[in-house]
Amino acid sequence: MSITIENHHNVFVLRDDLLPGGTKSILIKSIIDSTPDKNEFVYASPVYGGFQIALSAYCQQNGKKATIFCAKRNTLHPNTLRCLDYGANIIQVPYGYLTVVEKHARLYCEGKPDVEKIIFGAGTAENQQLITERTLDVFKHIGKEPDEIWCAVGSGTLISGIAAACKTAKIYGVQVGSEFTPPEGSHNIEMIKYEKPFNQPSKFKAPFPSVANYDLKAYEKCMEHINNKTGSKDKCILFWNVYGF
Repeated sequence: MSITIENHHNVFVLRDDLLPGGTKSILIKSIIDSTPDKNEFVYASPVYGGFQIALSAYCQQNGKKATIFCAKRNTLHPNTLRCLDYGANIIQVPYGYLTVVEKHARLYCEGKPDVEKIIFGAGTAENQQLITERTLDVFKHIGKEPDEIWCAVGSGTLISGIAAACKTAKIYGVQVGSEFTPPEGSHNIEMIKYEKPFNQPSKFKAPFPSVANYDLKAYEKCMEHINNKTGSKDKCILFWNVYGF
């Protein structure tokens, strides 16, 4: 997958929003190739998530079926519409807390040997390793390991993969959803909880597309940190922009 990095306000910004489905689109091929006997892939997703889009796009391009479970809304979310454009089967769940949506997705898969349910966040060890490899490629692109790395944290797959690649960088994870506990031994991770719930978007303005419920919250905290810390402007800082719909 291509790597695009821009410099905004002396921060390196990884523009993974330019990838269809964002950062986790790099995981899709590995997931599907590892289960060649499966014809349908099921994922329970928050409507704001990008993985559902990456999965839908890849399945359409490769003759597979994507089925996305999500919370029912009076008006379909733009991300749901994008999945439909890619030919996905959308199943909306009333009163759709993610735990409820997950349960419906599991029940749907029971007794169907050609159907594979992908765990939330695609957080397997193999997928985290793919994130680690991409992180190392990003370091090569920049020319060194940054002093600080900032990213939004949902399932924890991304930050866990980043942490495994780092030797010296301080990693700031901005918690935008459910609670995430860093892996044991990850002393270089500092978690910052965003003060508003997931469904309340950030109103911060970024010079690149960034999802207001997700990455934009992390970028907002990154900018606050830089503006409030003496010497931060002299550091090499990387912001990882996962999505940008």
